[in-house]
Amino acid sequence: SSGINAEYGDYKSGWQLEREWASKEYGKNEGDNYEVSDSDDEDLPFACFICRERFVNPVVTKCKHYFCEACALKRFKKTKKCFVCEGNTGGIFNPAKDIIAKMKDLEEQEEEGDD
Repeated sequence: SSGINAEYGDYKSGWQLEREWASKEYGKNEGDNYEVSDSDDEDLPFACFICRERFVNPVVTKCKHYFCEACALKRFKKTKKCFVCEGNTGGIFNPAKDIIAKMKDLEEQEEEGDD
C-alpha cells in the first residue's frame, strides 16, 4: 500500500501547502468561502514575504505580491523570479500605495492610542 487512497488522491505535500499559503491560493478551490468581510484590506499582507518584517518602502510586483523595496531589489539581483509565485517580475516594482495607506492608517491609530 502506498499510503494514498486512490479514491482520495488530493493529498498535498507540505511544500505545496506552504507555497499556496504564501501565494494566497490556499483553500481557494475548496468549495464555499466562509469569509464574512468583503474589505480589500483583509487581503493585504502586514509583513514582507522575504524578510518577514514590517514593510519598509513597500513595493508590489505585476503578479500582485508585496515586498520591502530593498528585499525586492536584492532578490532581483539574484533572480528575476517573484519570491512567492516564481513568475517573472520583469524588474517592475511599483510603490504599493494600498499598503502605504494601510500603514499610515495604522500609525495614526497607534498615535491616537498613545494619548
